[in-house]
Amino acid sequence: MLILDLLDTGAPPAFTVAELVRAGAAFGIEAPGIRTALTRLKSEGRVQAIARGRYTIGANAEPLKRRILGWRNRLDRRRPWKGHWLLAIAGPQERADRTAWRRTLRALELEGFAEAEVNMWARPDNLSDGAAGMRQRLAELAAAETLFIVEARGLDPARALHFRTLWRDDDLHASHLRLAALLDRSASRIDEDDLSAAAAETLLMGRQAIRAIMRDPLLPEDLCPSDALTRLVETMVRYDRLGKRIWGQYLAG
Repeated sequence: MLILDLLDTGAPPAFTVAELVRAGAAFGIEAPGIRTALTRLKSEGRVQAIARGRYTIGANAEPLKRRILGWRNRLDRRRPWKGHWLLAIAGPQERADRTAWRRTLRALELEGFAEAEVNMWARPDNLSDGAAGMRQRLAELAAAETLFIVEARGLDPARALHFRTLWRDDDLHASHLRLAALLDRSASRIDEDDLSAAAAETLLMGRQAIRAIMRDPLLPEDLCPSDALTRLVETMVRYDRLGKRIWGQYLAG
């Protein structure tokens, strides 16, 4: 996870084995553990060598990397909502393989779907690329190829009302504000004299913030105001600059 977290930042786009070993030391991971993890990630196609002893993200991790690197512009994916919905409908065929079904559920969660009824998940149709783009993103996240994705409009009043309550928007809003405050607090008290501890803290805090940003369902404004997510992104942009500077100093040492 540490190796992928570093490579997913895209800056720098590649690390030497020595740098990865030094990064592991900030978390108390010894060199053999880093080398073993690197070998496993290579065999899975999630990292690849671009020169002797120098590695970057692998082909099998590229879709996730592209997704993660989009956190700064996450809100740009939205478009005005006309009250329409995207539905994902599953049946026995999609559930037959438990491993594949877990991947499908994870993909649906990452794309902001919530379970609305038995075998049916819903989200507002307010993203810029509609159903076609959603099918592509779910496929990149290894959802079942046979999952039925359809645009829906003209719902009966009961369903239209129920669908609007599928997300805990107040909790989401409050969580983003708390995390933004934690980033500011970390930045204000971080001890750059202890570069090892500072590097570890910025990576852990940054990972938590980016995960929260990328898991936000991007609901329309009238379902969940975006001010808290906007604040979290803006705070993370500042924190990311701090983290990259600290990591640069730590790895150079």
